Amino acid sequence: MKSSSTTSNQTRRAPLRSESGVGVTEALIALVIFSTALLGIVGTSARVGASLNSSHVRLRALAIARHQVEELLSTDYDALTNGTAEDLGVEMAWRVTASSSAKEIVLIYEYGIPGGARRDTLTTALLRR
Repeated sequence: MKSSSTTSNQTRRAPLRSESGVGVTEALIALVIFSTALLGIVGTSARVGASLNSSHVRLRALAIARHQVEELLSTDYDALTNGTAEDLGVEMAWRVTASSSAKEIVLIYEYGIPGGARRDTLTTALLRR
């Protein structure tokens, strides 16, 4: 009978390592995964912010260039000539080419964006009246 009590004592023993908790290794792996995901989110938000800023700068420069074109179109036909201007950091240069019935205006404007400069062009025509 003694042997049966020894067997029952061995089966009732708790395991040496508890499997109900989280081990240090699992916690470190979870921390690495979480940190990597967080860095990805931060990097993406930085790119989105830079893109929004760049779009804002482009729209502002376009509005300034359009205003300059409107001023050129309101100029007397015979007085319209080549020229340059600068307004709020937007540098503009326009070339006027005359034909028999109109003057073509090509306005090139340059402005700074994060990471460099950008150059765009607007083209229009002023008809002879």
